[in-house]
Amino acid sequence: MTTTIALFLLVAAIQEGDPLPEMLIQARDALEQGQYAEAVTLYEDAIELAMYGEDDGPVSGPLLARIRLGLAEAFRASRQNDDALRATEDIFDSDPGPETLDRALEIRYEIGLSYLNGTTRRLLGLEISAERKGLQVLGDLIQRYPFQPFSDDAVFHSANWYLKNKLPEDAERFFERLLREYPESPWTAPAQILAGDAVLAQIKGVEYDMGPLTVAERHYRRYLRLFPNQGESQRARMELGRIAKMRAQRHLLVAQFYLGIDKPESARVYLEKVLLDLPASEEAAEARRVIATLVPQPVQADR
Repeated sequence: MTTTIALFLLVAAIQEGDPLPEMLIQARDALEQGQYAEAVTLYEDAIELAMYGEDDGPVSGPLLARIRLGLAEAFRASRQNDDALRATEDIFDSDPGPETLDRALEIRYEIGLSYLNGTTRRLLGLEISAERKGLQVLGDLIQRYPFQPFSDDAVFHSANWYLKNKLPEDAERFFERLLREYPESPWTAPAQILAGDAVLAQIKGVEYDMGPLTVAERHYRRYLRLFPNQGESQRARMELGRIAKMRAQRHLLVAQFYLGIDKPESARVYLEKVLLDLPASEEAAEARRVIATLVPQPVQADR
């Protein structure tokens, strides 16, 4: 439904002779002409009139919600984003129709994403970062309205923000959610490879638990299998090579541990894994050097 048709129906639903229809027409005209401050004032006056100035009592919930949506649009157009968010919250309390609700949610998504991407907020006369506020707005939408047209976008951009801000555990959780709950999303390809990045970012070093390596490897291999022509195939292969190198370094570390407790044959098992997995690597050269120092395995005589 277009804005003009919605306004026509809204005005038609109000009794003839009521000053409210003319006020709403003026508010919409001001908004469309870019006179945002005037539009805000007119919509605020219209809400006051609709709630307290009608002889027959306040107008019905859906009509009041539609007027509040006009106020939210005016605040959004004038970049008074916090005020627009508050206006949309009032809409939720007004028994909105489905189209009004959808647009109110869309406005909240637009503001949340804008904040997440660096738009500032004015607080006590100062411009401050609003990224955390944007994350909160998007998170609330994801939690309460997970099946809106923008829901997968909200999940992806939240995940990406966590990854860029060195919060890989949260990033992994959101990327995994997108892959699980929105398999048809256009964001599945980047989410697949970035999920691998998020897992790798959690690994502190080869001295620590290397279990996440297998998870990261699965993401990169799945990306190569499902999205071979998406443009990040070379990087996925590079990350797989990095994983193989880290695993080889881990094997060398375990081998050194076994040598330290005088178990050379256990050490040999891990050294030979390095030779098998990365025969041309620096790690393989080190494995060969260490193997050469080991006492040869005794050859059992034929019986």
